[in-house]
Amino acid sequence: CIGKGFSVTEIIWSTSEGQWTPERLEWRDPRWFRFDRRDLSTPRLIGANGEEEELVPFKFIFGQIKAKSGLPLRSGLARVATWGWMFKAFTQRDWAIFTQTYGQPLRLGKYGAGASENDRETLFRAVANIAGDCGAIIPDSMAIDFVETKSIGSSTEHYERRADWLDKQISKAVLGQTATTDAVTGGLGSGKEHREVQEDIERADAKALSAILNRDLVRPWVDLEWGPQERYPRIVIARPEQEDLAKFSSALAPLVNVGLRVRQSEVRERFGLADPDENDEILTPNPSQPPIEPADSDENRPRSAVKYPFNGQVGDAAPDAALQTERRSQGRSGASAISSAYADRMATEGSGPMGRVFDQIEAMLATSADLSDFRHRVMTAYPELDLSALSEMMAEALLAGHAAGRAAASEDRRD
Repeated sequence: CIGKGFSVTEIIWSTSEGQWTPERLEWRDPRWFRFDRRDLSTPRLIGANGEEEELVPFKFIFGQIKAKSGLPLRSGLARVATWGWMFKAFTQRDWAIFTQTYGQPLRLGKYGAGASENDRETLFRAVANIAGDCGAIIPDSMAIDFVETKSIGSSTEHYERRADWLDKQISKAVLGQTATTDAVTGGLGSGKEHREVQEDIERADAKALSAILNRDLVRPWVDLEWGPQERYPRIVIARPEQEDLAKFSSALAPLVNVGLRVRQSEVRERFGLADPDENDEILTPNPSQPPIEPADSDENRPRSAVKYPFNGQVGDAAPDAALQTERRSQGRSGASAISSAYADRMATEGSGPMGRVFDQIEAMLATSADLSDFRHRVMTAYPELDLSALSEMMAEALLAGHAAGRAAASEDRRD
């Protein structure tokens, strides 16, 4: 039905034991069907005398998957692909003729004014066979000239390029893309994106076919056998979706570490693993390093190799002395001096709250297997990080900085 726009299949029912059972499905030639002349969409069966008859209920499966818009009779892909196939056939014929005469000069026969019909036919046979036989006999009154064809090399690829172009148009009409049929590097999109287009068309066709079978086969079968029902069974035609198990496992491990409860049976089902028996040999994980709890006091706090002004692992250090010396040596006054003073105070008072945050982050880094694991740990534990002291300090600093800026601006205007 995708190629011709519609397809009709007859259901052969078996009622030998008083039960309705579809014994087999027989495909019927579409030439035995035509569409109603009033709406051009309702299928009709051509009777024995050529008259149009309605389809017997519960007897046929009428499949229609619209590959293009329009009437059902013209909605098939064959009407679109036929033009490309026909033009390609003409191109291949011309290509074969060109290949047979490739490199041969044009043979031009000349005859006199008094030549008879028999003489002209003899000259034509000589001109036509001179390439294959490499010889011909003609009267003295006739002549054969050879005309060399120029720029033959530029026309040799014309037929191949046209045939390839027509193939691509047919591929796009049927598959929606060309990467899975033509080995062309580069271009618009990659092979993965083109494969996704093909999967989208495949998924849509599978859903449409499932709906047709549920409407014309499953429901009639249930109605004839058990009577009308509120809910009917359904046929689902689909390819199992492939899941990235590596990405799933890397995302699941941090959630389990923070306390998320997950059924082992669900994880085994994702990986296709069976539940182990009591006598089975079980794989066990390697012992890992226990997580390092943040120290509460500076005395028990481990030293870090990372030098950072706000790092609590190296203690509540004062701001960089070299930076303060540089600021004093510049001899700034007014707004610059006030900004420098508040920046120094913010660095001093913020080292404690910021250090406690870094304590927790460094503990996560020490117990992470790799950078991906560390990233998941930080993203998972972010809502639990204690940022209240740091937020209060930042609010006070912004308020003080705003007031200092206004004071400095007033002083500059007085000056």
